[in-house]
Amino acid sequence: MKILIIEDELPTANYLETLILQYNSSFEIVAKLSSVEDSIDWFKTNIQPDLIFQDISLSDGNCFEIYKQVMVQSPLIFTTAYSEYALESFQLNSIDYIVKPYDFEDIKRVLNKFSLYSNLFITSSPSSMNEIQENNEKKIKKRFLVSIGEQLKTVNTEEIAFIRFDEGLTFLHLYDGKKYPIDKSISTLESQLATSHFFRINRKYIIKIDAIKKINTWFNSRLQIETDPPTPEELIVSRERVKAFKDWLDS
Repeated sequence: MKILIIEDELPTANYLETLILQYNSSFEIVAKLSSVEDSIDWFKTNIQPDLIFQDISLSDGNCFEIYKQVMVQSPLIFTTAYSEYALESFQLNSIDYIVKPYDFEDIKRVLNKFSLYSNLFITSSPSSMNEIQENNEKKIKKRFLVSIGEQLKTVNTEEIAFIRFDEGLTFLHLYDGKKYPIDKSISTLESQLATSHFFRINRKYIIKIDAIKKINTWFNSRLQIETDPPTPEELIVSRERVKAFKDWLDS
């Protein structure tokens, strides 16, 4: 069984993983995410898990923002120190609700309950990266409108080498070295680009396949990328995106 943990405190996430594997060592923890933004990004590029352990208060906001922006049909078990959110949690696909600090008996109870009711949850998420790509290709854009002072300019997607989010602004970086600010979030742009050509490697960067010059292994199971033209800072594929990135390269 594949389980996703969304928890903003790493020691707590690691402790939860230990308890889950103590219950059944064959279970697989597919990722441990710490924020609303990372969770939304993860769901857009990965197959939905069999079960989610979900903390409510995350590093960048309330977890319910995740489920307002993405359709998640996996069952959830909420873990939190704030019991007042119990009613709201059961408006989603909630199996149960456990309050911190929890122990093995709490995890055992909710996983036993999940095993009884799991047949009620049918995940209709895409079964492969190819299906994700096909769904995204239906709404791709061929060009974007940008403002340069009092002038307007269109930028074709073929011109874009990478997209960078920096200090609240999003920039289109072109092969010729020019860059233009665009009044769209990086998440919006990600949904509007052809996934066969563009990939979001972390919270700040979307890169184009043709701009990749070299890929190097990096510590903590991550990857470092060199592009042409070069990025203003070191380019690292976040650990939770490495597998999807490799699948994208091999598609």
